[in-house]
Amino acid sequence: MGITSIKEAVMDAELLKKEPPQPLRKQRKRPEEFPIDSLPSLLKDAVLGLHEVIQAPIPICAQSVLAIANLAVQGHADIMLPIGQVRPISCFFLTIAESGERKSSCDNRVLKVIEDHEIKLKKKYDLDREDSQNELAAWEKQRQYILGNNQKHPDKNSKKLALDALGKKPEMPLTPLLICPDPTFEGLCKLMQTGQPSLGLFSSEGGQFISGYGMNEENKIRTAAALSDVWDGKTIKRVRAKDGTTILKGRRLCMHLMVQPQIASGFLSDRALKDQGILSRILISSPLSSLGIRFQHVEKPENKKVLDAFKVVIETILAMPLPTLDFPNELAPRVITLNEDTASLCNEFSDHVERGIAEGKKLHPIRGLANKLPEHALRIGTTFALIENIHTQDLEYRYLKMGIDVASYYGDEALRLSDEGRFDHDLQLAERLLDWLYESWKEENISLPDIYQRSLNAIGDKKTASKIVSILEDHGWLQRNGEGIQVGGYVRRDSWRIIRE
Repeated sequence: MGITSIKEAVMDAELLKKEPPQPLRKQRKRPEEFPIDSLPSLLKDAVLGLHEVIQAPIPICAQSVLAIANLAVQGHADIMLPIGQVRPISCFFLTIAESGERKSSCDNRVLKVIEDHEIKLKKKYDLDREDSQNELAAWEKQRQYILGNNQKHPDKNSKKLALDALGKKPEMPLTPLLICPDPTFEGLCKLMQTGQPSLGLFSSEGGQFISGYGMNEENKIRTAAALSDVWDGKTIKRVRAKDGTTILKGRRLCMHLMVQPQIASGFLSDRALKDQGILSRILISSPLSSLGIRFQHVEKPENKKVLDAFKVVIETILAMPLPTLDFPNELAPRVITLNEDTASLCNEFSDHVERGIAEGKKLHPIRGLANKLPEHALRIGTTFALIENIHTQDLEYRYLKMGIDVASYYGDEALRLSDEGRFDHDLQLAERLLDWLYESWKEENISLPDIYQRSLNAIGDKKTASKIVSILEDHGWLQRNGEGIQVGGYVRRDSWRIIRE
């Protein structure tokens, strides 16, 4: 037996001794139960009714119900934080579930109330638009007459007096749209100029937005930063060569995207988005599957009753005029304050979170989201209060307690997903590289240059390649060879054998 054969036999023997490769991700833990008892009775009944009818997991039903409730009330009030800042109550939700989990069915059932309201707005819009167009035409005709050469307005002063008497240019009615599924942020800004001041970005196929033009490599930071600003309640300021300068104050936007796990993993592990801060503003739920336990049944009258009751409340709130300034689509929400007991509870929760985000503590892996958990709790609690009484002036203790319970659930979900590696960018690259090695690389061995020169665009340098190879090596998917192995026609000093199951 030659020396080469002996080496190969030894390497094969070493491979047999080793344990099989380990999964790159930890085994999925069982999620915490959604705190259904921490919802107001109207929302709790709606969630359970939707669960009975659609047979989707309760967290999916809850996400849909909470998002619709938030959309209905977000334009009516803001919340004052204990530190004195006034913030919107808008919430961004992300639901992660495989195809077949009836995500669309949940959204379609609860979004029907929004669609019905849009139909009413459209009918009124069609009537008002004709009147507005006629009024605008008459206004422009009169303005041209005033500015023209005529004896009635012969000089500058008389023209100015006549223009002042003519009044402002007639406004066109607002675009009758409340929700949009897949906008670019530029498109969203144009809608905010002419449309309703309180909008929702809703999609049961959220991958279309996450993978679309607005979130591609070139645009994702700009889009994420803009969405973060809207969540914070900042004035939208845009300067474009063709569109000129746009300043949009008093707009509100909530969001609910439903996505499949693979798309969600890429989104949540994106370092640029994490650094920008948008991910800390998103409330994520990834429930266990209900496949295999959904059997045919007749819808019970009591389920229809509670869903109809939820619809009536949402319809009533949507029909109420929003508080606006002189401009019909610039909101001026009243500010909901915290009484002494509520402020004390908020501070206690904030201190609890602060202790938990220290190095080595429970919340440290999700410190970005954790820092905002008290504000999330306030937004959720205020939504609950407004659903039960749209005229609420201050936030009662019980509503903030409910908000804290729900916000804590989202914190636990983020911790679980973080522990499973859903937020780990390097782990994502390792998974993608492993797929590439199995599908596109036909040789038994691989070297670093082959990886950073031939594999994924995201692994385009030696440093990154070395880091990702280390992950695969630690998990047993790659085994380091001795020196002098030929790979791709070149003798390489460092190379790894690919372990193919």
